[in-house]
Amino acid sequence: MKLILTIIVTLSVAVGLGMMSANDPGYVVLARDPYVVRLPLLLFVLMIIVGFLVLYLLFGFIASLFGAPRKISLWRDKSNENAAHKYTMQGYAGLIEGNWSSAEAALLKKLEYNKTPLMNYLGAAYAAQQQGNFEGRNGYLNEALDRHPGQYLAITLTRARLHYQAGEVTEARDSLESLRKSSPKNGPAAKLLADVYRDLEDWDSLVKLVPAMRSLKLFPAEEIERRERAAYDHLIGSPALLQGEEDRQATTWKSLPRAKKKDPVVIGSFVKQLIASDKNKEAEDTLRKALLKKYSQELMYLYGKVKGPVVDYQIRLCQSFMDKRGPDPDLLLALARLYRYDNQLEISCNFYRDAISAGAREEAYSDLGSLLEQMGDTDAALQYYKKRVNVLLSESDLPADFPEEVPALGGDLIAVDGNGDGDQNSGEVIPVIR
Repeated sequence: MKLILTIIVTLSVAVGLGMMSANDPGYVVLARDPYVVRLPLLLFVLMIIVGFLVLYLLFGFIASLFGAPRKISLWRDKSNENAAHKYTMQGYAGLIEGNWSSAEAALLKKLEYNKTPLMNYLGAAYAAQQQGNFEGRNGYLNEALDRHPGQYLAITLTRARLHYQAGEVTEARDSLESLRKSSPKNGPAAKLLADVYRDLEDWDSLVKLVPAMRSLKLFPAEEIERRERAAYDHLIGSPALLQGEEDRQATTWKSLPRAKKKDPVVIGSFVKQLIASDKNKEAEDTLRKALLKKYSQELMYLYGKVKGPVVDYQIRLCQSFMDKRGPDPDLLLALARLYRYDNQLEISCNFYRDAISAGAREEAYSDLGSLLEQMGDTDAALQYYKKRVNVLLSESDLPADFPEEVPALGGDLIAVDGNGDGDQNSGEVIPVIR
């Protein structure tokens, strides 16, 4: 383009000079003894212009020769960059399609010319893991960290996710805990760590992570509350609390935050452990204080399963709740059991019937059947056992043609512990065909 413009300008100047010299062409005299050269002015000007053009083209050609290696290098780099981009696209397409081997190979080609090698290393690590090549996966991640130390967060988080996906939960925990020390406000790391602690059943660590879960808003408020309750429930109900350390339950309870000690779920978990350890006095005391502060049907249900040192006081406490709040199924069931502990069987029997009428838990049927058997009314006892079986069947997933009514059972009656809590007074009597 520049050459064309130069030629046009040159011709324009030549034409202009030709028109100017039409009447008086003029001369240019070049003298060097003994020679004298006389040229027309127009010819001299044209010679100068042509000479300038020749020199311009000559110098341009020489400059092109010297600049050729650099241009070739730039062209080669551009070609390699385009090829690297093409291989990256092929690699990620392979990841999406599940072609792990070809994806890994493509992601590693022309890597030195790739503008985003970190993404290629991470993709190759994922592809290697899908093929079971964990050593290769670790190698790619380590190389990515060596080449991009400033991307420690992204690489370590990817490492943790790959560990977790591969079932290497302990390794995932180690990576995430290390990451939490350097980036405590990183939400994805804390969120994954919450799942890791849950899978490892590390309830103590999960409880400590709850404040971060709230401040970082990792889950909806209801989900965080559910996870927190589950963590405390498992923490208090851990079998480790029952392995010979008699004061471990009390120590764990004292270590809980004050707000958690008011949570019915947490209180219930603690009381269940006390009942399992035959610490009925402590269980009754804990439940009574909690119920007096805030009534809970779940805690009242547990209160009926505890035979404290003064059963009569427990009955009067439940009656006071009855006067203030009116009856509910769990309160009626608790009174039925407490009256049975106090050996007032007729009153207990009436409360069992009231509880069943109010929609009490299905275990009320077997409890009443056991009580009737104790009172000598075997036929009525058998009817309540059958009713409990019918309730259980109606709540289970059974074929449509499964018989709704359970046929009459013949045979002997034997007493078994139906609640599994070791309390002799809560045993059931079920029919056994011999």
